[in-house]
Amino acid sequence: MKEFLTKGLLVGLGVAEFTRETLANAITELEKKGEVSRAEAKKIMESFSRAAQQRQRQLESHVQRGMTSLLGRMHLATSDRVQELEKRLRALEKKLKTKK
Repeated sequence: MKEFLTKGLLVGLGVAEFTRETLANAITELEKKGEVSRAEAKKIMESFSRAAQQRQRQLESHVQRGMTSLLGRMHLATSDRVQELEKRLRALEKKLKTKK
């Protein structure tokens, strides 16, 4: 399952990179034709970059929530839950040793 999600994310990143390159090429052509200035081209790319970073953060958050939900439905222990149980076990072991 993790491999499937990883591949999906990589495909998404590849699409995003392709889109960025396509936009950069289109803006370069517009700049060469004099339809946009260098400053305007830079603003467009910066705006696209900010939007892409925000979408990436949203996607990562969405995937994290989905994985947490999936793990919950599968009744698998998360690393936080395992750490919590290990802490409780150590406390119980300590109590048993002090009672002897």
